[in-house]
Amino acid sequence: MMENNYRKGPWGDEERGGYGRGREGNFKGGPQGKGGRGGPGDLLRGKLQGKTNAQIMFVGSVNCLRHKPYLGIGELMKEGKASILCPSMSDFSSGRYLNQIEEAIVELSQERGCKDFIIICGCQWVILSTDGDLICERLKNDHDINVTISVDDHLEFGDHE
Repeated sequence: MMENNYRKGPWGDEERGGYGRGREGNFKGGPQGKGGRGGPGDLLRGKLQGKTNAQIMFVGSVNCLRHKPYLGIGELMKEGKASILCPSMSDFSSGRYLNQIEEAIVELSQERGCKDFIIICGCQWVILSTDGDLICERLKNDHDINVTISVDDHLEFGDHE
Protein backbone atom coordinates (compact mmCIF):
# COMPACT_ATOMS: atom_id res chain seq x y z
CA MET A 1 0.00 0.00 0.00
CA MET A 2 1.37 3.39 -1.01
CA GLU A 3 1.36 6.10 1.62
CA ASN A 4 -0.32 9.41 0.77
CA ASN A 5 2.57 11.86 0.78
CA TYR A 6 0.41 14.99 0.41
CA ARG A 7 -0.21 17.52 3.17
CA LYS A 8 -1.55 21.02 3.62
CA GLY A 9 0.99 23.63 2.58
CA PRO A 10 1.56 26.88 4.46
CA TRP A 11 -1.03 28.66 2.27
CA GLY A 12 -3.68 25.96 2.64
CA ASP A 13 -3.03 24.24 -0.68
CA GLU A 14 -2.08 20.58 -0.87
CA GLU A 15 1.50 19.99 -1.79
CA ARG A 16 3.75 16.98 -1.96
CA GLY A 17 6.38 16.80 0.76
CA GLY A 18 10.03 16.99 -0.25
CA TYR A 19 12.83 19.41 -0.91
CA GLY A 20 11.97 22.43 -3.01
CA ARG A 21 8.24 21.96 -2.50
CA GLY A 22 7.67 24.89 -0.17
CA ARG A 23 8.01 22.99 3.11
CA GLU A 24 8.47 25.05 6.25
CA GLY A 25 12.15 25.59 6.91
CA ASN A 26 13.03 24.85 3.30
CA PHE A 27 12.52 28.39 2.10
CA LYS A 28 13.16 31.90 3.31
CA GLY A 29 10.34 33.61 5.13
CA GLY A 30 8.24 30.67 6.27
CA PRO A 31 4.45 30.67 6.03
CA GLN A 32 4.11 34.38 6.80
CA GLY A 33 6.78 35.49 4.34
CA LYS A 34 7.53 34.86 0.73
CA GLY A 35 9.24 31.69 -0.26
CA GLY A 36 9.85 28.92 -2.70
CA ARG A 37 7.10 27.63 -4.87
CA GLY A 38 4.80 28.61 -2.02
CA GLY A 39 5.35 32.28 -2.75
CA PRO A 40 2.68 34.93 -2.31
CA GLY A 41 0.40 33.67 -5.08
CA ASP A 42 -0.14 34.76 -8.67
CA LEU A 43 1.55 38.10 -9.36
CA LEU A 44 0.77 38.38 -13.04
CA ARG A 45 -2.89 39.37 -13.17
CA GLY A 46 -2.19 42.15 -10.66
CA LYS A 47 0.44 43.57 -13.03
CA LEU A 48 -2.30 44.18 -15.60
CA GLN A 49 -4.70 46.03 -13.29
CA GLY A 50 -5.51 49.46 -14.67
CA LYS A 51 -3.81 48.65 -17.98
CA THR A 52 -6.61 47.68 -20.35
CA ASN A 53 -4.50 47.00 -23.44
CA ALA A 54 -1.24 45.81 -21.88
CA GLN A 55 0.60 42.57 -22.60
CA ILE A 56 2.85 40.56 -20.32
CA MET A 57 5.91 38.90 -21.79
CA PHE A 58 7.79 36.48 -19.56
CA VAL A 59 11.47 36.16 -20.49
CA GLY A 60 13.36 33.23 -19.04
CA SER A 61 13.37 29.49 -18.69
CA VAL A 62 9.95 27.88 -18.85
CA ASN A 63 10.98 26.10 -15.61
CA CYS A 64 10.76 29.45 -13.82
CA LEU A 65 7.01 29.39 -14.39
CA ARG A 66 6.56 26.52 -11.91
CA HIS A 67 6.87 29.02 -9.09
CA LYS A 68 3.54 29.94 -7.55
CA PRO A 69 3.72 33.68 -8.33
CA TYR A 70 3.59 32.80 -12.05
CA LEU A 71 0.95 30.06 -12.10
CA GLY A 72 -1.56 32.36 -13.83
CA ILE A 73 0.48 32.64 -17.03
CA GLY A 74 -1.50 29.90 -18.78
CA GLU A 75 -4.84 31.62 -18.23
CA LEU A 76 -3.44 34.96 -19.37
CA MET A 77 -2.04 33.29 -22.50
CA LYS A 78 -5.48 31.81 -23.28
CA GLU A 79 -6.91 35.32 -22.95
CA GLY A 80 -4.25 36.68 -25.32
CA LYS A 81 -2.70 38.86 -22.61
CA ALA A 82 0.63 37.09 -22.09
CA SER A 83 3.47 35.45 -24.00
CA ILE A 84 6.58 33.51 -23.09
CA LEU A 85 10.03 34.00 -24.60
CA CYS A 86 12.46 31.23 -23.64
CA PRO A 87 15.95 32.05 -24.90
CA SER A 88 18.45 29.19 -24.89
CA MET A 89 21.56 29.07 -22.71
CA SER A 90 23.65 30.14 -25.68
CA ASP A 91 21.23 33.02 -26.36
CA PHE A 92 21.70 34.25 -22.82
CA SER A 93 25.46 33.74 -22.76
CA SER A 94 26.01 35.45 -26.13
CA GLY A 95 23.60 38.33 -25.51
CA ARG A 96 21.32 37.33 -28.43
CA TYR A 97 18.39 37.32 -26.01
CA LEU A 98 18.45 41.14 -26.00
CA ASN A 99 17.61 41.26 -29.72
CA GLN A 100 15.11 38.41 -29.32
CA ILE A 101 13.23 40.41 -26.68
CA GLU A 102 13.02 43.47 -28.90
CA GLU A 103 11.98 41.45 -31.97
CA ALA A 104 9.33 39.52 -30.02
CA ILE A 105 7.79 42.66 -28.54
CA VAL A 106 7.67 44.40 -31.93
CA GLU A 107 6.05 41.32 -33.50
CA LEU A 108 3.49 40.98 -30.68
CA SER A 109 2.74 44.69 -30.86
CA GLN A 110 1.94 44.39 -34.56
CA GLU A 111 -0.10 41.18 -34.17
CA ARG A 112 -2.12 42.31 -31.16
CA GLY A 113 -2.26 46.07 -31.71
CA CYS A 114 -0.66 46.72 -28.33
CA LYS A 115 1.79 49.48 -27.42
CA ASP A 116 2.12 48.72 -23.68
CA PHE A 117 4.18 45.75 -22.44
CA ILE A 118 5.29 44.45 -19.07
CA ILE A 119 8.37 42.23 -19.11
CA ILE A 120 8.55 39.71 -16.28
CA CYS A 121 11.94 38.07 -16.07
CA GLY A 122 13.44 34.85 -14.81
CA CYS A 123 16.61 34.66 -12.78
CA GLN A 124 18.87 34.71 -15.86
CA TRP A 125 17.94 38.37 -16.40
CA VAL A 126 19.03 39.25 -12.86
CA ILE A 127 22.16 37.09 -12.85
CA LEU A 128 23.34 38.65 -16.12
CA SER A 129 22.57 42.19 -14.88
CA THR A 130 20.46 42.89 -17.96
CA ASP A 131 20.05 46.58 -18.77
CA GLY A 132 16.26 46.75 -18.90
CA ASP A 133 16.30 50.53 -19.22
CA LEU A 134 18.16 50.28 -22.52
CA ILE A 135 15.59 47.83 -23.90
CA CYS A 136 12.75 50.12 -22.79
CA GLU A 137 14.42 53.16 -24.34
CA ARG A 138 15.08 51.46 -27.68
CA LEU A 139 11.52 50.14 -27.98
CA LYS A 140 10.07 53.55 -27.11
CA ASN A 141 12.33 55.52 -29.46
CA ASP A 142 12.31 53.10 -32.41
CA HIS A 143 8.77 51.69 -32.23
CA ASP A 144 6.77 53.91 -29.85
CA ILE A 145 6.18 50.91 -27.56
CA ASN A 146 6.05 51.48 -23.80
CA VAL A 147 7.76 48.76 -21.78
CA THR A 148 7.86 48.31 -18.03
CA ILE A 149 10.33 45.87 -16.51
CA SER A 150 9.14 43.92 -13.48
CA VAL A 151 11.90 42.22 -11.55
CA ASP A 152 9.60 40.22 -9.26
CA ASP A 153 11.53 37.12 -10.18
CA HIS A 154 11.68 33.99 -8.08
CA LEU A 155 15.13 34.80 -6.71
CA GLU A 156 13.17 37.07 -4.41
CA PHE A 157 10.99 34.17 -3.25
CA GLY A 158 13.84 32.14 -1.81
CA ASP A 159 14.32 29.22 -4.21
CA HIS A 160 17.90 30.17 -5.10
CA GLU A 161 19.70 30.54 -1.80
